[in-house]
Amino acid sequence: MRLLLVLNGGPDHPSTRFRVLQHLDRLRARGIEPEILVAKRAEGYGPLLLRRRAGQSDAVLIQKKLLSPWKLRLLPQGVPVAFDFDDAVFEVSPSESARYGQEKAERRAAARRRRLRAVLGRAALVLAGNRFLQEQAARLAPARGGRIEILPTGVDLAPFPEERVRAAAAQRATAAGAGPRIGWIGSRASLRYLAALAAPLRAACARVPGARLVQVCNDFLDLPGVPTEKVAWSAEREAGDLLGFDVGLMPIDDRPFSHGKCGLKILQYQAAGVPVVCSPVGANLEIVEEGVSGLFASGEGEWTQAIVRVLTDRERGRRLAAAGRARVEAVYSAERIGARLANALASLPAATGRPRRRQGAVTTPVAGAPGSGRRDAAREPGKGGDEPQEHERLLVPDHLRERPAILPARVRPQ
Repeated sequence: MRLLLVLNGGPDHPSTRFRVLQHLDRLRARGIEPEILVAKRAEGYGPLLLRRRAGQSDAVLIQKKLLSPWKLRLLPQGVPVAFDFDDAVFEVSPSESARYGQEKAERRAAARRRRLRAVLGRAALVLAGNRFLQEQAARLAPARGGRIEILPTGVDLAPFPEERVRAAAAQRATAAGAGPRIGWIGSRASLRYLAALAAPLRAACARVPGARLVQVCNDFLDLPGVPTEKVAWSAEREAGDLLGFDVGLMPIDDRPFSHGKCGLKILQYQAAGVPVVCSPVGANLEIVEEGVSGLFASGEGEWTQAIVRVLTDRERGRRLAAAGRARVEAVYSAERIGARLANALASLPAATGRPRRRQGAVTTPVAGAPGSGRRDAAREPGKGGDEPQEHERLLVPDHLRERPAILPARVRPQ
């Protein structure tokens, strides 16, 4: 099966990275050959390119990109479409409300809902990151829509082999002169959730000698009274940074937008063998079993108590971490989620009426993706393939160089 992947961002985009790119080798092993198209103007994307590559494919997977109805009509009717999403794109986000004001933010969300209905109506398969997203997709989808399945976000355990996890835990327990590290990893847009923990973090750091907050991000908060270590996010250092945490935090609020989040922070902490304290909201309730694989906290007092409990009762923290790691291995590992993704895509109906693909057309790699180091010989001039057009040159690995997993402060609507 030749699969066109229409991605909402490059290899630095968290959804793209965890929902699609880490599974490319597993798709290939199942006989699904992916071709990448990043649906951003800066990457050389355009309607004609979308139509041509879709017509050369056996199926199309759109990853969270809400194509307008007229662009959806460019996709050949005989080519089945799958749609994957892991955010409540139909709701107003906190950052959107703060930036535009509530009234304009509501209009923008309404426009996204219209696009989402169009995509759901075109898709033969919808992959939702959690139960809330599945239920909302079913509510918004027209009667003619395809099947809707839950596909959680997976975490690759390769950077976290058991030996490395055990060694990191032992080093944390015996480290002399270094206070406990209260860890948080995320993007600029999520900093508002961390800011809500200013008072609990001050109280926890006051009660646990040497405790400090470690922010792994590319933008940072200054919380008065909270000793803070600021670590710039890097793909190469990410695993090591996570392994250095004594506890991992995932605070979110209880608004509808937050219910669409799929618990990626929790899964990353648990993969690294780090005990978790999180808000009892949305997918967090499915990932974490209270008191077994993590602790829930709501009010300021609960957050302080839970953080202090994990940092001062090392044996309790060890048990929580072990149960969380076991849960990831059993349910949320990239190996298991990738196999489920491959099965779902393989079940799509066969393409009909698709024109024959031109000789020499091959996959365009994305830098940082599995298997992206292969040489695209068929596109080299004089090697039997067509010389790539300018918009195709823009998709080579050098153009999609790695950048921090942070969205720019201002993103022009597509």
